[in-house]
Amino acid sequence: MDFLNTALTFPTVIFSVLLIIVIIFWLVTIAGLADIDMFEADVEIESQTNAATSGLFNSLGLTDIPLTVSASLMIMSSWLISTYAQTWFLPNENNNLYYLFGITIMLVSSILALPITSILAKPLKRFFTSKETATKNDFVGLECVIATSKVTDTFGQARVTFQGTEQLVEIRIQDDTHQFNLGDNAILIEHMSENHSYIIAPKPWA
Repeated sequence: MDFLNTALTFPTVIFSVLLIIVIIFWLVTIAGLADIDMFEADVEIESQTNAATSGLFNSLGLTDIPLTVSASLMIMSSWLISTYAQTWFLPNENNNLYYLFGITIMLVSSILALPITSILAKPLKRFFTSKETATKNDFVGLECVIATSKVTDTFGQARVTFQGTEQLVEIRIQDDTHQFNLGDNAILIEHMSENHSYIIAPKPWA
């Protein structure tokens, strides 16, 4: 009951709500109804107008993984820090300084979550395509394994092994004559620069 009381009261309740949204997002993604890179285009545009923030995230290595992953790690870290800080340092709710301390805990939790997120993100980098080490045509002709429950002309992801490392790429189909399901094998046959994805086809020797 003490844990629930902490998680559902200010300031931790703010992070609790965000954490619930993150959990729902990943459940929807696992079901194949959302794209792990769905916010990347917006972030690239925003980063051009905010060089300071972009530089900070670059120095922490958070631009090497999808925004959805780094945001999830940051929210989880902030929630954990806020939970313990609220338990140990927040005065009684009747105290006049309660909300001032609460806002301070929120800010400090968010700041401390940045380096923690950077540490947690480091081992995950190898699972995602690096724009610096892989050109758009490096994967064409390689075999991939479907990583989503379905693939359409607007949605789909697959895992491909490149230079000894398994990476996640966006995939699409040109028509629906062949249906791909989770775990199926396919071939990357063409790169589409407009949406940074690859057209796939069934393995000819399958």
